[in-house]
Amino acid sequence: MKIQIKKGIGFVLLAGLLNLLNGCESDANFKIQEYPELSVSDFSPAIARPTQEITINGSNFGTLKNAVTVYFNGIAVPAANIKSVEDNKIVVTVPDNAQSTGKVSVKVWKFTKELPGSFTFIPGGVITNVTPLMGLENDVITITGKNFGTVKSDIKAAFGGVYGEVISVTDTEIQVKVPKGGITGTLNVYVGLQKLDAGFFLVDAVKISGTIIGTPGSWNNNEATTIAAAFDGNTATFVDGTGASNYYLGYDFEASAAATLKAVRYYPRATYAARMLNGKIYGTNDPSKVGTNGGTLLAAISTTPIYGWNQLIISDTSTSYRYIYYYNETAGNGNNVAEIEFYGKKI
Repeated sequence: MKIQIKKGIGFVLLAGLLNLLNGCESDANFKIQEYPELSVSDFSPAIARPTQEITINGSNFGTLKNAVTVYFNGIAVPAANIKSVEDNKIVVTVPDNAQSTGKVSVKVWKFTKELPGSFTFIPGGVITNVTPLMGLENDVITITGKNFGTVKSDIKAAFGGVYGEVISVTDTEIQVKVPKGGITGTLNVYVGLQKLDAGFFLVDAVKISGTIIGTPGSWNNNEATTIAAAFDGNTATFVDGTGASNYYLGYDFEASAAATLKAVRYYPRATYAARMLNGKIYGTNDPSKVGTNGGTLLAAISTTPIYGWNQLIISDTSTSYRYIYYYNETAGNGNNVAEIEFYGKKI
């Protein structure tokens, strides 16, 4: 079927369409924006490690971070590395995948400019191990890894924000003293301006032990699965208790050697981690309360632990106790503890 439009009506429709297009053109939302071409002048520093900030100077950068891409030797920096954009300055952090030497270039909208000079990338420091993970004031800890350099003044180690004395530095090892007033928390290591997270560090605490106490016996009277297995340093062995509720295990530090507690590390039996859920850590100086929930509650396992090392941080670290123990009211094979360790300080 053919549709015919009369000449007069067609003219009216055409005129309406032209008016509509003209109206869109006059609306700023429909205009094609032309951006001025950028220019670049310099950047600094010219030598840096990953995470260090580089400032690029120039003009007509605008202020929209999403419109800017920075390249180190042809590799685009992730958007998160572009920290700020001003019309005459861009601040960007050096990415981990930057190359050893190369050009820096900037793209803003459709314009790309290469900066004069070359950027030299220094491989970033990498931490592989910290030994030990806790210590008293003036204890020396060892941080191992790579790309630390050999200049001692380039290295800093902050224990909860308090800097320790750096004793020695090689490209693969740093030795530093635990400082007075150090704070339990994240240990940050600085290699030049690069900041590295070395993990959780316990200040003013060491692994403590005493006379083992706890619920006697084991499932099927197996001597290899009594409470002693939780303190033998072997995560492959485990406690397999009698199945009774109110199961406990811990230490008696004796009256003359009470201890304060800062943290507890524990490792469940393989495939049975859920059995340690709802376990609690208690401290007491009253022998009649040992192995019960009548002591002072110091910490609790409120979520199913992982199969591996788990950690509980103690908030009350000033009170000393003769008896410190793990306790669980839930019946179930002594909660299948593979290992448990207490960290604090004997008084």
